[in-house]
Amino acid sequence: MNGPVDGPGRREVLAGALAAIALAGCGGVPRGRLAAAARAVPAAGSAHRAPAGAFSYQAENRLPGTSGGRGPERWISDGRLEGFLDRTASTPGHRVLRLYASSILGAAGIQAFRLGYYGGTGRRLVWEAGPVRIRQQQPLTVDQQTRMVSCPWEATAEIDTAAWPEGFYHLVLTSPGARDHLIPLVVESPALHGRTVIAFNDTTMQAYNHWGGYSLYGGPDHRFADRAYKVCFDRPYLDFDEPDKHDTPLVRAAEALDDDGLSLGYTTESRLAAHSGLLAGSRAVLFSGHSEYWSVPMRRGIEAARDSGTNVVFFGANSCYWKTRSVSSALGPGRVIACYKRAWLDPLLHSRPDLVTVRWRDSPSPDPESRLTGALYADLHAVGEFTAAEPGFFAFAGTGASRRQGFPGLVGGEVDRVLPGYPVPRDLRIFAHSPASGDRDRHGWSDATVYIAKSGAGVLNLASMNWLPAQADPRTPEPSRRMGLRVTQNIIRAVAAGPLGPRIVA
Repeated sequence: MNGPVDGPGRREVLAGALAAIALAGCGGVPRGRLAAAARAVPAAGSAHRAPAGAFSYQAENRLPGTSGGRGPERWISDGRLEGFLDRTASTPGHRVLRLYASSILGAAGIQAFRLGYYGGTGRRLVWEAGPVRIRQQQPLTVDQQTRMVSCPWEATAEIDTAAWPEGFYHLVLTSPGARDHLIPLVVESPALHGRTVIAFNDTTMQAYNHWGGYSLYGGPDHRFADRAYKVCFDRPYLDFDEPDKHDTPLVRAAEALDDDGLSLGYTTESRLAAHSGLLAGSRAVLFSGHSEYWSVPMRRGIEAARDSGTNVVFFGANSCYWKTRSVSSALGPGRVIACYKRAWLDPLLHSRPDLVTVRWRDSPSPDPESRLTGALYADLHAVGEFTAAEPGFFAFAGTGASRRQGFPGLVGGEVDRVLPGYPVPRDLRIFAHSPASGDRDRHGWSDATVYIAKSGAGVLNLASMNWLPAQADPRTPEPSRRMGLRVTQNIIRAVAAGPLGPRIVA
């Protein structure tokens, strides 16, 4: 689907939805309201709300978290119970989201867990409703030209998120006797001006999503030659490791900071791609461990924010690697990601070479990501030890780091380094130079870098895909986990104070 499809009969489809859930009431534990075919029917539903007033993540995290016994522990996406939303972010202008679900179980409950610190509990049950009737929907479709999978399903429910505190969420479909199905969601901040913004990697996550047999990496037999050229948000997620590995550790590390002067904001990659000026006036933008797929508008928007004084931090590696285009699906704009990965396959090769979806560093319009990120992707399946090159660098305050000490676990997976022949920003500094053995270089390294733009904004790259996952992995040695968390929080505090340049010290 290459263009917007408003869809005649959409209003009729929604009017005939099996169930609609709306949040009602303002205090205590308000009742939910369930309506079938626009006819109100009382149903179980509740919201567990933060105190009234302006949002404060500090106040939110002082509320009791929800223990593991109340929440989902095992995920499924196999036809028994699965679904998706019409948006990956609840935004200030669109707080009501449509749920598209399919199940052979007949009904399911719905829960919304906000992710945070919560005294170490890690999440809070904010809202729940149901059971909601869910029927088995029609089969998926596969576009023959692009191998794009999408689900022509009817809406199951509408969920009003207006009373939910902003942040990162797991929306969970749950049914007795079955495992639970996860739908990641962001409730975006009403304004990002003055905020330190955490960006959920929804575009990258969708690129890897293999639900229905196709991703941007392979087809049913996982061969690269059979990959999809386009992937669509109009389908469930199959891989649930991605948000918990790469986003949740960053959210929890940030929200564990009880600093009164720190104001966090929340958005997604796809929102940054659709609205290049979204970060105007923000203090910083933080990317998690895996932010690989960037459209031209997204990159230009991040560069413009940097050039206006917004700090940029990459808490991972292989960022801004594949160039993408966003187009519309049947459910709305920006819900299809095009990435052909080979220039000769892209239909825009001759008409718009600047938009051809290859690696950012490749022809026909090369613009290596290192101009933005400093170090750039160089190796995979790496194993190494994070090692300070400048122990006096501000990020190492309180860690006791020295040039002789390595921290195993923090360097792993995909790694970035400074490579000859690729352009880098002026006065780029390497504050950690870590030995790393990978598939391409058994005696390689990972370079954590920083530079200061003309605006005074700082751009930091931790250069390891495992930087954040290791902090939440009990297999990582405790000294490494402590060190990683301290460095992460030192960086968040520093970039939240405004342009880093005037304050950075050797």
